[in-house]
Amino acid sequence: MMESAGDFPLGRLGLGLLQLRDDPELTVLSANGCFYSMLGYQENEVPALRAAGQVQVLREANPDDWEKRVRRSGSTEFTIVQFKLIRKDGHHIWVSYRVCRGEGNRESFFWGIVENITLSRRFQRIQREQKEELEALTANIPGGVLCCRDDESLTLNFVSGGFCRIIGYSREEISERFRNHFLELVHRSDRPELLEHIRSDAPWDNVMEYTFRVVGKDGGVLWMLDKARCIVGADGTVWLYSVLIDVTATKMAQDELLASEERFRLILEHVTDPVLYCNFATGEIYYSPVFRQKFEETFVCLKPDETTPFLSATDFVWEEDRAALMDYGSRIMGGEDVKNAEFRFRTRSGAYIWCSIHSTLSCDSVGQPTRLIVIFTDIDRQKKENLDLRRRAEHDLLTGLYNSVTTSTLINEAIAHSTPDERHALFVIDIDNFKKINDSLGHLSGDRLIVGTAEKLRALFRDGDILGRVGGDEFVVFMKKADSSAVAKKAEILNRSIASIGNGSNLSVPVSGSVGVALYPGDGACYDELFRNADTAMYSAKKGGKNSFRVYCRGMTFPGSQSSSLR
Repeated sequence: MMESAGDFPLGRLGLGLLQLRDDPELTVLSANGCFYSMLGYQENEVPALRAAGQVQVLREANPDDWEKRVRRSGSTEFTIVQFKLIRKDGHHIWVSYRVCRGEGNRESFFWGIVENITLSRRFQRIQREQKEELEALTANIPGGVLCCRDDESLTLNFVSGGFCRIIGYSREEISERFRNHFLELVHRSDRPELLEHIRSDAPWDNVMEYTFRVVGKDGGVLWMLDKARCIVGADGTVWLYSVLIDVTATKMAQDELLASEERFRLILEHVTDPVLYCNFATGEIYYSPVFRQKFEETFVCLKPDETTPFLSATDFVWEEDRAALMDYGSRIMGGEDVKNAEFRFRTRSGAYIWCSIHSTLSCDSVGQPTRLIVIFTDIDRQKKENLDLRRRAEHDLLTGLYNSVTTSTLINEAIAHSTPDERHALFVIDIDNFKKINDSLGHLSGDRLIVGTAEKLRALFRDGDILGRVGGDEFVVFMKKADSSAVAKKAEILNRSIASIGNGSNLSVPVSGSVGVALYPGDGACYDELFRNADTAMYSAKKGGKNSFRVYCRGMTFPGSQSSSLR
């Protein structure tokens, strides 16, 4: 019946026809040429093989499941078995045999169609090995690895054990409950956006990154960071390979931080003092509403290393306060615990006001600044009142010069900060015949003379020199960094200047002054020593006829009881 099978059209399709005797060796009764070609035989070798009765190549062809699947079934329906055949060259091939039992010529036989499935089996084996290798590679990754088809359901082809541990489902549960549809594991609200991202993120050769939620077996929501890449298979199928990391804790921390920041902002909205908040991580500057009402938003974006250069240039800070504020800022940024400090800042109106600032710096685990909070308290009124009280306490009310106590304090401080090679001079000035002028012309005229003398002193000496009124008609000037020639010239000018006070005034008596000078450090190492010697030189000038000056020299003596007549 099968002798003419070689001419059957199935051979043209690469399919073999095979008839086997139902004996232990499954002896070949007949086969077509295509079958023998599968085994590597030429056409002229086929008759010899058929004549042999028992074909050598099939001696190991009786597969283990043949008994239960074919012989014992006794069915006349077709069934499919897979087994190996030995080729002529000694190698084997895998075939699929669609076989059915038959009866004829008083014997049982099997017959059916044989297909060479070696390539498909090899492909399956490669796929299995690749899957096992992928499983081994992903077993210890702290996250999950997926491979899914780029279709509407993101059908899964591979799921790592790490992903199963994250969501709590086994591979079997994912297959049975979700039909291997990964999209069904994604939170319902995130599904459209995830698909849109996958469709729009091109080109595929780049790594794509998404953040979305999945629902675990316990019903909890987990945040996943997905780093994915699309690969096109040989058959045109688009596969999406993903590495998923559970970022739930990080996401919750970020959400809590945002909530904390929002609470912090709400608190600042209701603080009555202006507040400036710097987030160094983002460069963000936040101004409280009260700050924006009182000051301009000077800072735009700030980093830790930009604070000092900025403060040195901005007119937001009063020029005389910038150096002190820069030092304060450097100490704060250096982590030093600094007390409140007072500086002048420019308001929206352009006026500068005194503010007390309180700064709090936060740092990360390695000590790098992360944020700075500065609270401004308006103390302008109190500060100016205190400065006025201090000025009144330190100055002579009639002339505005320093009083006796402040004068001695400031001069001693200047001496203490002097270098060994610096030279200074102390002038003691006394108005001649002041008691007579005061008694004859009245106290108002005397006061005008005192004020006029103070004005002459301000005009003659520098801003850095120290000017004071230490008695009724007695003045002191500490001239810094002065050599002897400059001192003598200044004393001559001083005599002429005091004498000029009477010119053009209603004073009916001549005005003059006597001046005594002591030089630092030769004539004294402190204010008291310098004053004592300069005062001696001044009385020497009075004794010499008044309206003159004397520079102290050794041998000069204080006139003592004669002082009243000399004045």
